[in-house]
Formats: sequence, C-alpha cells, structure tokens
Amino acid sequence: MIPDPLSVRRTSRPRGQCWTVPAILFVAAFLAVTFPAAARAQQGTVAGTVVNVETLEPVSGAQVTIEGTGLGTLTNSAGEFRITGVEGTNAMLRVQSIGYGTVTQQVRVGDTAIRITLGEEAIALDEIVVTGTPGAAQKRAIGNVVATIEAEDVMDVAPVGNLQELINGRVAGAVVLQSTGMVGSGSRIQLRGASSFSLSNAPLIYIDGIRTNSDQSTGPTNQGFGSNSISRFNDINPEDIASIEIIKGPAAATLYGTEASGGVIQIITKKGIAGEPRFNLKITQGANWFNDPQDRLWTNYAMVDGELESIDFNELEAAWGDDIFHTGHLQEYDLSARGGADAVSYYAAGGFVRNEGIEPENKLLRYNGRMNLTVRPNEKLDATLSLGYVAGRTDLVWESGAGGVTWSTYYATPANLGTPRHGFYSGTPESYYALVDTWQDLNRFTGSIQFNHRPTDWFTQRLAAGTDHTREQNVELFNRDDQYVFFDSFADRGYKDVLDRNSELMTLDYSGTLSFPVNDRLTSNTSFGAQYYRDYSEYISAYGEDFPVPGLTTIEAAAIQRGTEDYIENTTVGVFGQQQVAWNNRLFLTAGLRADDNSAFGEQFDIVYYPKVSASWVVSEEPFWNFGVVNQLRVRAAYGQSGQQPEAFAALRTFEPVPGPGDVGVVTPGTIGNPALGPERSEEIELGFDASMFDSRLGFEFTYYDQTTRDAILLRRIAPSSGFAGSQFVNAGEVTNSGLELVIDALPYRSEDVSWDLRFSIATNENEVVDLGDVTDEDFIQASSYIQHRLGYPIGSWFAREVVSADFDASGEAINIMCEGGPENNGEAVPCDVAPPVFLGRTSPRTQGAFSTTLTLFDNLQLFGLLDYKLDYSKLDGNERVRCALFLRCRANYFPEEFSPVLIAGYQELIPGTLIHDASFAKLRELSATYTIPQEWSGRIGTDELKVTVAGRNLGTWTNYDGLEPEATFHGGSRGGDFAIWEQNVIPQLRQFVVSVDIAF
Repeated sequence: MIPDPLSVRRTSRPRGQCWTVPAILFVAAFLAVTFPAAARAQQGTVAGTVVNVETLEPVSGAQVTIEGTGLGTLTNSAGEFRITGVEGTNAMLRVQSIGYGTVTQQVRVGDTAIRITLGEEAIALDEIVVTGTPGAAQKRAIGNVVATIEAEDVMDVAPVGNLQELINGRVAGAVVLQSTGMVGSGSRIQLRGASSFSLSNAPLIYIDGIRTNSDQSTGPTNQGFGSNSISRFNDINPEDIASIEIIKGPAAATLYGTEASGGVIQIITKKGIAGEPRFNLKITQGANWFNDPQDRLWTNYAMVDGELESIDFNELEAAWGDDIFHTGHLQEYDLSARGGADAVSYYAAGGFVRNEGIEPENKLLRYNGRMNLTVRPNEKLDATLSLGYVAGRTDLVWESGAGGVTWSTYYATPANLGTPRHGFYSGTPESYYALVDTWQDLNRFTGSIQFNHRPTDWFTQRLAAGTDHTREQNVELFNRDDQYVFFDSFADRGYKDVLDRNSELMTLDYSGTLSFPVNDRLTSNTSFGAQYYRDYSEYISAYGEDFPVPGLTTIEAAAIQRGTEDYIENTTVGVFGQQQVAWNNRLFLTAGLRADDNSAFGEQFDIVYYPKVSASWVVSEEPFWNFGVVNQLRVRAAYGQSGQQPEAFAALRTFEPVPGPGDVGVVTPGTIGNPALGPERSEEIELGFDASMFDSRLGFEFTYYDQTTRDAILLRRIAPSSGFAGSQFVNAGEVTNSGLELVIDALPYRSEDVSWDLRFSIATNENEVVDLGDVTDEDFIQASSYIQHRLGYPIGSWFAREVVSADFDASGEAINIMCEGGPENNGEAVPCDVAPPVFLGRTSPRTQGAFSTTLTLFDNLQLFGLLDYKLDYSKLDGNERVRCALFLRCRANYFPEEFSPVLIAGYQELIPGTLIHDASFAKLRELSATYTIPQEWSGRIGTDELKVTVAGRNLGTWTNYDGLEPEATFHGGSRGGDFAIWEQNVIPQLRQFVVSVDIAF
C-alpha cells in the first residue's frame, strides 16, 4: 500500500526544527567571539553610570545611545554603561528608560566617568514610536494615542507565556476574549469594539515592519463548535520581543490603508547593541491545573430503577479509580546572545517549550529561533536583517459538541455507575485518549530586511521587505476499534480528516521624508511612500472513513475517500503622502492622504482614498504656562480613515463544476458576484490629552474616540430569475463605535530603599447598528443562534425569548408561561409561543480595564500584581442548557419547588433567555515576586545578573456568572466567530504556578 502523502504519523517531527535553532545559536556564538575583538579595536570610548536623580540609586536597563549613529548599549544592574568606537572629540549622548524622562547630554569622547541623572516621569512625550508614522517619531508629534508595552520589563516580573497574555490587561481598549484553558489554544483580540458584520474584526499584526499572519482561529476542521482553536498571534516567543506598539483605529491607521480598520499591533523584536557580548539563559518550570473542580463542578441527578440517584465529581473519580484531570508540567528554556561592534551588532536566540494541559493528550511542543543582525557601514546607512522560525506540534483534545473528557465528565450520570462507563456520560477518559487524536503541526518562517538611509541632513528614506510563510497541517483521527463499547458507529468505522494550509504574506514598503527648517521656529516634514502586500493561501484537504481493520491510519487505507484543493490570493498596492509642520517642537500639524487598490475590489470600483489630519500641542512648554502642579500637558486630536477589503472572491461571478451527461464535467451557476463591490470604510475622530502632575508623580492619558464604519459588507438575497441561487455581497451597512479610554500612572512613593508604582486603566465602548441598507425587509439580520445585528442595538447582540412569569401545577410542572413581549407588544407579556426575541445583552464588554502595581524593596525584590476586569456583556451557558434542559441532570429537574417557576419554565420549554447570563468578571490575573541576587553573591559564580521569579496566574475570579467560567467561549466552528460567546463543556482557564531563573553572563 502506498502511504498517503497527507497522512501524518503521531511520532513525526515538524520539518526543519532539528537544525534551525542550533544553527541560530551557532551563529550567535560565532558573533559573540568575533565582534568583541572588533569592538576593542575601535578608538574612542565613553562610559559612566546612570542613576536616579532623587535616590541616587543606579538605573539598570536604561538605553544609552550616541545620536546620529547606531552605537548604543544598555546599563547593567549597577547602572554602568560603556560604548566603544565613538568617532570625533565630542558626542551627543541620549539616555532613555521606562518611567524616566529622556536626557540628552554632550560628552567628551574618552571620558569614562560620565554621570547621568534621570528624573522619573509618569508620561514620556519624547518616547520614539514607529507604528502609524512614515518613520520613527516622538510621541509629542503624533495626534493620536499609541499604546506601548515594554515587553522586556513585563517579562522580567510577569508569568507571561504568549503574546495575547502579554497584551491582556495592559492596553486600554484592547479586549482579549479567552476561549478555553486548553494548552496551546488562543484568544480573540478586538480593539475598540467590532465594526464589521461579516469580515474579521481582528487587528493587523506586523513584526519588525512587515505584515504577518494574524489568523486567530486555526486548527483541525471537524470541531463542531470550535472551542480549541489555535491563534497565530502566539507563535512568536515573548522573550524575543523588545516592545509592542498598538494603534487602535482608523484615525491612527490611515497610512496602513485597506485592512487596517481594526487597528494595528506592531511587534518590535530585540536588536543587537554594540558592546561586549551578553548572554541570557532563562529556565522556567511550572504547573497547570484545574482549580477546585470538586466545588466548581455540579452534582448530576438521574432516575435509576425508579429511584432518584446523584453523582458528583468526587464520586465519579472514586468510581473511575483515578484522577480525571491531572496537573500538567510546564517547562521552557530560552538562551540568547546580544552584542557586537559599532559596524555590526546582533541578537540571536533559541528556545524550547513543552507545556502540558490537565489531560495527558493535551500538549504544546515548540522550538523557536531568532536572529537579528544590524549592519552600519557608515553613519548614513544601516540595515537590519530579522529572521524568525518556529516549529512544533500542538496536541489538542476533543471539546464542545464533538464530545471529549469534559463532555463525559460534566454530564456524568448515576445511571452509568456499575457499567463499563463508570458513571461517565459517553466514554471513559482512556477511551477518548485511545481512540481520538487531534493535532496541528506548524512550520513558520518570518524574514525581513530594513534599510534606513540618511544621504543628507534633510532627507531620510526607509525600505522594508519581507515574507511570512506558515505551513500548518491540521489532523483529526478517530481510530477504528472493533471492541468499541462507547462510540457506536464512529469507533465501528473510524475516520481521518487532514487539512494542509500553506500561507505566505509578502511586504514591500518604501517611505521617504524631506525635512527643512523654514525658519528658526518652523520646521517642515514632507513624507511619501508606497506599499505592496500579497497574501496567498493554499489549501489541500483529504478525508477518509471506514478503515477495514484496526491499526490503519492513512487516508489511502480508508474505504471512503475524498479530497479538495483550493487557493486564495489577495494583493494590495497603495501610495501615500503626508505633510507635517512643527512650531518650536511643541505644536505639530499633520495632513495626509493614502490611495489603495486591492484585487478583491469589483471591476467597476475605482481606487479608494483615505485622508487623515491631526494636531498635537505640548501646552506646558509654552512661555505662558505657569501651573506648577501640572508639569506636562499635551492636547491632541486626530481624524483619519482606513478600510477593510471584501473577501477574495466576493466580487466575482463564479461557476461550480458538476457531473454532466455521461459523467462529463460541466459547470453550473455559483455566485452572482458584484462588480461594484468595494471596501468597508471606517472613519474616526480621536481627541485626548496627556498630563503629568506633582513633579511627574501622577500621569494621565485620556482619549475619546468616535468611529463610523460605512459601506459595511452584507449579504442580500437575489431573485432566482437571475439564474444564480443564494445571495450577493453588497456595501450596505453602517456601524458606530464610541468610547472613552483613561490610563492613570502613579509613582506614589520613592525612597532609597522603597519604590511603589501603580497603574489603572478603564475603557468603554458604545456600539450601534445604524443602517442595514435594503438587504432585508426586517430591521435585523440573524448572525447565528440567538445573535442578531439589529438596528439601534450593538452589533452581534443576544436576542431570544425570555420567560417573565409562570406558575406551578400540583405536579411541579410550569404552567401559565408568559414571555417578554418587547416593543412590538408595548412591553406587555405574551404567551411564549408567539413571543418575539428580545434584547438580552451584548456579546462584547461595554467596559474593560485593569489595575496593576509594582513594589520594589531594597533594589532587589520586586512584587507585582495585575487584576483585569471586563463588564457588561453576556454569554450563553451551554453547560446549563445540556444538563438542565436537554439531559435533565439538574436538581431543578427533580425538586422544582426549590426554584423559581420562571427558571423551571425556561428549562421545560427550552427558552434561550433562561440560559443567557451576564458574564462580567474581575480576575487576579498575575501575581509574582522577583528577587535579584546581589552582585557580590552572583558574581562569585561568574554571572553579571541572577534573578529568580516565583509567579502565579489566574489566581482568583470575582463574578456573578453562574456557569463554570466567565471567560470560556467558543472561538471557531459553527458557533464561534467574532460574536459567539457560547460555553459548553469547555476547559476553564487553568491556574498556573511557575518558577523561573534568569541568568545574565
């Protein structure tokens, strides 16, 4: 038998992982040996110490650079720095550190006793950002807010395992919606709410200036409700990230054009710094577990031989004779090297992750490597090569509608005690582990090169090119078992489903800036540029079922086989121009225009134009400012547009192949297409201010935004007389989003031995469907089960019947059941069989935010905590639906007199409103203690710095939600997507404990 090329052996190893990481580490070692000698050979050195201006304590991790060159370094734990290869007699030194103001100071080359003092600041207007601008720019010059996460600082103290955990709770307006606690699964991210009915509401992801795969829901295809989806966001290792910049809407994303209406997340990876090589080894060990299932899971009931019996989690484990859920081992190893000379600097790293879930089949195995190389042949040119590779396997487990251990455990029944099921509902745990295998193999390469050219003092240009190539193989295998006891036809026949997806994103991005001083006070910056993006995905799927005998697992060995092949390609070409004028480096006015053409636009649709204007004024630097309490004040305003292109073939008329007479292939009408179809267009006004008070001990960042999306893409039914069945994509809808975002940073206490930092954030979102065009005769569109896009309500809201009154009869049955009548009945109750669906809540939080604090004691011990919250949104409790309305496992089904007749009526009649509940919550997300071993001790074992961190994650939840987990939701599948907040037999968020040791040498 010829092996099926699409089949994957369970023991196979993703291609490339054997050599890529060792190769990167070999190059790192080579560079570390080579370039220190080159650095020492250069002439001219500046060195010194950076200290806190108030406490005179050293500031570690401060970035020290020589302006106009690529030379720079980071201060060590003693605040010391040394830069070699400095030319000339004098140099301008620039020193930056998070939480401190930027200092620029002229120094003499050769001086090795420089002393720089930094003053703490709650806001940093001179911080450099690169996202949403033609080139690097100071925050003071930008009219919109750019959220920045200093990943290196976060990773020093927080138990963060992936990118989505790194963002969650750290950016006002960024909502991270978790799916399941399954190891390797992902979450969904939305910035400032949802604005599209049918397209993705996810932000774009850039890594070092190039667009990358941002699919938030990948994985095996046969997962019904799809709670165990894998997000491509989490492929990059957080240990390799220097910082993250986030722009949240069209006002800031105009220069990114089509596809950017959902915002942009730019990941900036670590780069080399000239100086002696610095190696870092981080070892992390920990555990994941299902916290307190005995008290969180339910007691289930059933009638057995005429008697009412019950079973709880403890009794189920006792009948089974083993632990149902285990403690999973978490381990991670990361090694990096950083250094170089003035002409060449490097960052190289490799890592290995093995993370186990609470079921033995759930594992994440990942290898990753990164190499960033910066070359500066002269002061006018630098080039940075960034290479990243990740490979591995994610072994998932069955959840949600497909069954699995959670399904069999949550819905256990005493009727199965004393049988081979041992009280489990469907199959025992080992039966699932033996028969069902679900996994994704991944190979992903991201490479880019960026040139920065400064040919004159008045002209700079930048060219970035790169590719992001992802290969996924998603497999679901149900083995045949002739001795099947539990699974009937599935185990009798067996099946295998394989999906290969190869995707490649290509980026070519050029921009140039002309800078001229008009006079002593006025400066002009004229920028222009062009971008080319190509997104290509190829899909090959194969399916086979009915294996003749047990042990066969290839699709070719199945009696029934089928397969498909397809591809999707999308291309965008855009150009832009921007003009900025600056007055005294404190008043900035900017105007720009971008033009885009996209291959998904209809042939009758012309180029789309996106304008932008913004203003930023640092009022506190004006001569008239004399308000001592307020140290800094900047006011800002921005207006901009961006868009979202249609799906690749939505505008095209298509035909489907079908067998004709004599089995000759012919075509039949498929989709009618729409040659006038264009992009969704989003525009946004953003207003705000940044202020610091009380000697920069208190900082505020306040933003108001008002966003409107027009020409939203909807499906309109077409007349059968057209010869085409189904619907047509049209630009018809309109959605608005508005809200407030507030971030408060406080430095309430500073002394020589103690420092205390606080941060609080809150963000609101008001969302409304304004127009649905003529796509329906109703005032709503049904998005999925119980979810509607209805005029005057938030997009994707819950609408279902809701019981408002009922009575019991003598037997405990609910009678006289009445439901909410809604506006159609002037709010009067009506019989439920004629009741309309009524509004039962949003599917995305109206309010979200976080509170974090860091307490530093004696410069060695850091205590950190993060609490985040999401308020005013609802989800459907599918566990309650199955247990109480379908399977009759609940106490309420047998003792109705103990409960409200309204609740019993909802179960009895399966009325959805009974199952939809407010899911607001607050969660103690992270808690950690980090101790830095004193240098006089760690130096004895040859290390420059040694840190030990003990941390916990998901340590406590406060909620009125009656279900198992307010954060557990479907992510993909038929009941997943941007608006489906549905929970059913999903693994809750796991509690985690980790210990990490970080060694620098």
